[in-house]
Amino acid sequence: MPVSAARQLVELIYQAVNDIEADVESRLPGGKLAELNSPIVAPEDGLEMSPKRREALRTLQAATHQLISTLMPSGLYVLNSYASVFQKTAIDTVVGARIADLIHSIDPDSRMGGVHVEVLAQKATMDPQKLTHILRFLALRNIFCELSPNRWTNNRHSFPLRTDSSNSILNALGHMREETSLPALVELPKLLLDKQVDGAFSKDPHQSAFQKYYDPGCSLFEFLAKSEGGYRSERFGKAMLEMAQANGSGMSVYKAFDWKKLGPRGTLIDVGGGVGAAAYTLATYLPGWKVVVQDRPEVIKDGKKNHQRKSSTANLEFEEVDFFEEQPRHRSGRADAYFLRHVLHDWPFKSCVEILTHLRIASKPTTCLLICETALNPPLLDPDSPILSNGGMASVSTYTRNLAMMTLLNAEERSQEEFLEILNQSGWKLQSITPLATLADYFIIEGVPDPAWNQEAQTP
Repeated sequence: MPVSAARQLVELIYQAVNDIEADVESRLPGGKLAELNSPIVAPEDGLEMSPKRREALRTLQAATHQLISTLMPSGLYVLNSYASVFQKTAIDTVVGARIADLIHSIDPDSRMGGVHVEVLAQKATMDPQKLTHILRFLALRNIFCELSPNRWTNNRHSFPLRTDSSNSILNALGHMREETSLPALVELPKLLLDKQVDGAFSKDPHQSAFQKYYDPGCSLFEFLAKSEGGYRSERFGKAMLEMAQANGSGMSVYKAFDWKKLGPRGTLIDVGGGVGAAAYTLATYLPGWKVVVQDRPEVIKDGKKNHQRKSSTANLEFEEVDFFEEQPRHRSGRADAYFLRHVLHDWPFKSCVEILTHLRIASKPTTCLLICETALNPPLLDPDSPILSNGGMASVSTYTRNLAMMTLLNAEERSQEEFLEILNQSGWKLQSITPLATLADYFIIEGVPDPAWNQEAQTP
């Protein structure tokens, strides 16, 4: 009798748990996963994401969701999916009230048996019964823990909601909640169903759902920069760091790429490099290199401040450059490598070609182009596995980011084939594609100048 898809999924889950526990036990002092309801940052979250653990975590996420969707009644499954918006509402409430901080300030290690909801409500100026409803809604999802009736403590998954936790994601949540993706999402269905010229079929960044909602009269990045004191732009930079950390994109994320083949010395230009988040890591892999971070003036200002605060010894230089214009004259023919991390997904196809064309014109024959992005692979049925071909819900962060790009900028994540077309039209040839050690579908695509490229022959 054939084994059902559900039982195949159970076996995959069982094997994934074994692999995760074995990997952590082999690399962590004490060799044990942290308890879910411990009020700590789990030590294993700080481990380098090994290929074995990455694959097991992705299998676990994919198989668990696939098992639920296989066995759950269809109507209830869709209703639960539609109602997920209330998770955002509940998290926004506890973040606004600083509940995780309040609990930590009163009973940081749960030795007092948790903090009574009356105390939390009084300090947060909230109704205790309504706060209880919010906390219990989140506790169902293992965010916060009710140790005994009405007594609450933090757990592993409420720690990121603290302001001072090493794995805090408050800047990321604030960025999404207050000025970008989430408010503009209300416009996205209307825009996608709009049959007008500037509606569903437009690729113009100025016709995005973000633009329809805010009508800012400027681009998203100008909108962030124009905020009082530039706080939105600064928070955006911090949010990107937090999101990268949450996806397991720490210093080890670039380890899979063979950096030694670039040579012992050279100059790498981090195009659109923000405050230098990636540059500091790249400098550890290229110790003999100079890393030049290029971005908008207000971002470079923050990057220089951040560099001073870090007192870093990395050989970094910060430079104001608009990547829609030619490279500065003193950089022409001098860059040994260009690096673009999460830049092209902000822009439509033609804009991406324009960005890379400027770099191609300024390159020398030996210049290397490195693009770090996520791969958008289709969720096809796989005859050899009960899991969708792209890992199903293991790719949810990539597809979530894809909708965010569509909402904010009328842009998108792309398949590897689409990146190759961008390379071809901008004068680059594919050299290699390297998957990276992260829970998201990151890769580095390496290109070299195409000597046969003719800029005038390209379609406008």
